[in-house]
Amino acid sequence: MCIDPTKIDRPLETCEALVAEQKAKIRQLEEDLHQQRELCQKLEAQVKAVENASFSGSVTEFDSTEDDRIQLIASLEKSQEMYRTLIKHYPNGSVFLFDRDLRYTLIDGQGLAVVGLSKELLEGKTLWEVSSPEDLPLFETTYRAALAGKENTFEYKYGGRVYSTTIAPVKNDREEIFAGMVVTQDITEKKQAEIALEEIKNQLEIKYQKRTEDLKTANDQLQEEILSRWRAEKALRESQEQLELFFSQSLEGFFFVMLDEPVNWDDTVDKEKVLDYVFANGRVTKANDALIAQYGGIREQFIGRTLDSLFSRNFTGCREIIKQFFDEGRIHIENDNRKFDGNIIWVEGDYICIYDSPGRIVGYFGVQRDISDRKKAEATLRDSEERFRATVEQAAVGITHPDETGRYLRVNQKFCEIVGYTASELLSRTWMDVTYPEDIDADLKQNKKLFAGEIDSFKMEKRLLHKDGTVVWVNITVSLIQEPLSGAIYNVVVTEDISDRKQAEAALKESEERFRQLAENIESVFWMVNVQPLEIIYISPGYEKIWGRSCADVYANGRFFADSLHPEDRERVIANLTRRIDSENEMEYRIVRPDGKIRWIRDRAFPLKNQAGQVYRIVGIAVDISARKQGEQAIRESEERFRQLAENSQDCFWLISAEFTDLLYLSPAYEQIWGRSREKLYADPLKFMQWVHPEDKPLLQEAIRRVLQGESTSTEYRFFRSDGTMRWLCDRAFPIYDESGKIYRIAGIGEDISDRKFTEARIQAALREKEVLLKEIHHRVKNNMQIISSLLQLQAQYIEDEPTLALFEESQTRIHSMALIHEQLYQSENLDRIALSPYVENLVANLYQSFGCGNTPIQFNIKVDPIYLNIETAIPCGLIINELVSNSLKYAFVSSLYGEISINFHEINNYQFHLTIQDNGCGFPADFDVENTETLGLRLVRMLAYQLEASIAIDSQRGTCYTLIFQELNYRQRI
Repeated sequence: MCIDPTKIDRPLETCEALVAEQKAKIRQLEEDLHQQRELCQKLEAQVKAVENASFSGSVTEFDSTEDDRIQLIASLEKSQEMYRTLIKHYPNGSVFLFDRDLRYTLIDGQGLAVVGLSKELLEGKTLWEVSSPEDLPLFETTYRAALAGKENTFEYKYGGRVYSTTIAPVKNDREEIFAGMVVTQDITEKKQAEIALEEIKNQLEIKYQKRTEDLKTANDQLQEEILSRWRAEKALRESQEQLELFFSQSLEGFFFVMLDEPVNWDDTVDKEKVLDYVFANGRVTKANDALIAQYGGIREQFIGRTLDSLFSRNFTGCREIIKQFFDEGRIHIENDNRKFDGNIIWVEGDYICIYDSPGRIVGYFGVQRDISDRKKAEATLRDSEERFRATVEQAAVGITHPDETGRYLRVNQKFCEIVGYTASELLSRTWMDVTYPEDIDADLKQNKKLFAGEIDSFKMEKRLLHKDGTVVWVNITVSLIQEPLSGAIYNVVVTEDISDRKQAEAALKESEERFRQLAENIESVFWMVNVQPLEIIYISPGYEKIWGRSCADVYANGRFFADSLHPEDRERVIANLTRRIDSENEMEYRIVRPDGKIRWIRDRAFPLKNQAGQVYRIVGIAVDISARKQGEQAIRESEERFRQLAENSQDCFWLISAEFTDLLYLSPAYEQIWGRSREKLYADPLKFMQWVHPEDKPLLQEAIRRVLQGESTSTEYRFFRSDGTMRWLCDRAFPIYDESGKIYRIAGIGEDISDRKFTEARIQAALREKEVLLKEIHHRVKNNMQIISSLLQLQAQYIEDEPTLALFEESQTRIHSMALIHEQLYQSENLDRIALSPYVENLVANLYQSFGCGNTPIQFNIKVDPIYLNIETAIPCGLIINELVSNSLKYAFVSSLYGEISINFHEINNYQFHLTIQDNGCGFPADFDVENTETLGLRLVRMLAYQLEASIAIDSQRGTCYTLIFQELNYRQRI
């Protein structure tokens, strides 16, 4: 049982009960453990008796007859079987018996199955065969200590469980230790209970300390609150007196509206019914003289009136205001009411709800003031401003407001017409930008005097540059204005166009010529129509190019190209041209050229007004937009092709808003892949997350976050169809940006990759099966080599000839060196390469033991880099090390009791290695020819070096040193 102390949030009494419950469980676990230990002790004694009986050579010790001996043996066998049964059913643990070779002779107990072990897997095997490398030193030390007579008890974690482990010696009746016994007991629940108990105890101590501190703080606060309350009550009485005085003499209206009964205002009530009650039972209970005076009545007319009677004129609107007021708890509004005599009064008020201690509304308090005069003044001001604006906009002269730098603050339409710029274009310019260069200095000189206060105003005639490049003669009158509120200072410039007067007919002709040249050199069509009578005054030559008709025909017929209009657009265009135009007008229509081609035209018309403000002419510009229309048509056709592609593709195309609130498009393939209708997803775009596999939802949420940051993503996840089947989807999403560079849509393509995923799973399963098979092959090769080694060892027992026996022993070490490689490959996760460092250490340890060097002070210095070699390179390399170390152990130290053998194995560069094996022994005899020796060991070394394509150097100056440099052999790739 596990207890999470972070989730404990219960009263003190509950925590104390939990502590008692945990203590009782711990006591019960300890009693069970004690009983099981006693059972183990009895079992140990019985095992001793059984072993002593089985090891005794005769029955004389029992002083029995032959019949007694038979009965005793039967009794012992029955007792042995009984205790084997006891061991087998040993609860919550297991029992292990091992001999002096650390080989398990008896193993059983219910605890084996919990961690996935069995007696068949362990019995008959040694400690080294079943223990993991990290646990081997601990168990080997304690096992040997038990065989030496020492008992050890410790806690050991295995398979996520905690075990109390006792390792003790097993003695016969002569007190001789002939075996060891391991008894394990699962104490996981006890350890968890102890931890939980300690955590609960800490929580209780913290809560006790916090409660003590809280009580002390509360006591101090209570004393302070009592004193503060007395002071507050005194101040309240004084404040109430002052408030009553302020209430009665204030110039603003104060009042209270109270309900007969308090009302709740939350989601648990029917608010419409509550409002019905409020309007019927909300009464004015108190009002000052100023409020009564606002409505022109007397106190008796006001006090006691309900909201129904007060708001009868606009019941629905007032009901919405009260609803909003109750929702927010306070409100500030301006609205119109009626006095008692029926006249309108405008009031501005602040109103606050009054609540009782449970939070119910008992009424409200209001402060309001009469703003009728202000509203009238504001209306008068708006009318005045509107009249002024209309006057300025409709004035026959240009009016502008430039600041001291010359930048335009405001311009009217007439001035825009004078200079040919739109208002927005002029507001980004100065008056110097539209003034003829030769007239700028004179204007600047007068402006400096004006802003310096030397003059009040000035007039001058100057030339302005029209947007089309023409010069416009104007008469300007300039005055300085300073706004009283903002303090802004700027000029008021009244501009009168006097070009006709200054230039007379010559200027007019020149202007017309410039206009004609301009009109004739652009592709658009300029036109001008007289209003009364309706006739064509001017049409530019661009008409002939776009319409394919003669301008002379238009002038001769006196009609405005009506015959060329497309039949479907003719009525609409003529109606638009013949109606009164008071402002800019724009329309699009089609024309039919004489050659039958259809062109799209965008026509913008502007009214020209005379001095009386009446429209007397209409000018316009017509632009050929056929190319744009064709582009729009091409886009529509492209969208149609995309739609057909998306709706006939097996992949699912989708388009959604960046907020994931609106699904803009979802192709029909969605229904085939997901097995659900698109309508559900259009209604709720994020509903698909309900069908995504729970383990893949975080992956998909992370992909959404990344695509909103501007990344393109590709996510593979699982989902469930409506029939419950699971499928795989590869969803590729990418952001779409608007003109400002902001992501406003997300698009994506979903591909059903279920078949690919299922195929990959089958391939992975097949690969795992091959890995298991390869491991089994290595395991069997290792076992076969061990069998060969054992056969050689058995055969060697019958050989008395020392040289022949030595050959057998050398063959055993060579076989063992190769078996070690297969054993490490069997135990390794990488079946293609072997780690050299542990392999060399195990190989040297085996040689050391095989040559009986246990009592000889020969020291090994092994320095091997973390090198991994393939099996083709590792086997000859291991045989070379085996032969050379064997030679050193046999011949290097015959005349010395001490010796040192060094093995250095380093990687020089990629796949090139340096191997050195050196001893400090006697070295080769002076007449020994290394190159031509016929000894099997050195011949084998030369052959293996040749196989490795290695260079070999031998130095016998100080002992013997072999140096090999070679590269890893490259064989075909294994599966």
